[in-house]
Amino acid sequence: MAKVEMTFLEHLDELRRRIIISAIAIAIGTCISLYLNRYVVTILKLPFNLQIGNLLASAIEMTVSSERLQGSTMGFLVLFLRSKTTNINVELFKEGPLEGIMAFLGISLTFGILLSSPIVLYQIWAFITPALTRTEKRYAIPLFFIILIFFISGALFAYFIAAPVVLQFSANLFPGLENRWMLSRHVKFMLQVMLGFGVGFELPIVMAFLARINVINADGFREKRRYAIVLIFIAAAILTPSTDALSMLLMAVPLLCLYQLGIWFASLVGRQESEDYA
Repeated sequence: MAKVEMTFLEHLDELRRRIIISAIAIAIGTCISLYLNRYVVTILKLPFNLQIGNLLASAIEMTVSSERLQGSTMGFLVLFLRSKTTNINVELFKEGPLEGIMAFLGISLTFGILLSSPIVLYQIWAFITPALTRTEKRYAIPLFFIILIFFISGALFAYFIAAPVVLQFSANLFPGLENRWMLSRHVKFMLQVMLGFGVGFELPIVMAFLARINVINADGFREKRRYAIVLIFIAAAILTPSTDALSMLLMAVPLLCLYQLGIWFASLVGRQESEDYA
């Protein structure tokens, strides 16, 4: 059966319908988030209580039996990590009557978008899929899930590892001062750092794409490694919301590892391209 071509107005009508469905889904997701507002403060304050020392110690205890830990180097390491972990006492406060409302609505909207994202993404896919060939569809679906996995991994890394380290470092500066942080600024920091790390973790995908369109291959990435290190530190400074060196390092080190992973992805793409031409 021949494919029926849509007119420009029909495309606009289809786009309008997809946007309306997406907006309704986001509104429903936001309402669900508003209903679950009692968990908002817990979610906001969780990074205060996540310390890398405790996480590493717990990981060691889960992977190594208690018999092997007793009197061993790993056992002493667990004790050392626990002893170096300090609790963060931070009080979030609202500067004015509207700040709590705006922060609350912003958080609810963010979680609403996350909850409705499967529906929104499906609407985007349903709108563009008629224009794709069968081969493009075959590559598009796995690529979409790979991009999504890398973004979520970056956001989770920021929430559970990077943000707790930065927050603990900041809270322990100037011990004589109280840690009373404005709610809106803390919310903005958490959203920015998660978005920044999520975008930064897409580096291997970008490198594989550049290799696919023959802009630069895996050997080229290896030769430009020194320049890439400089660019990675510049990108880390831009993507992290705070200006301290610790935040930049927490972004730069994973990006350096991801750059190496991107070289491997680029080599796989080059190998696949060679097989296609063979």
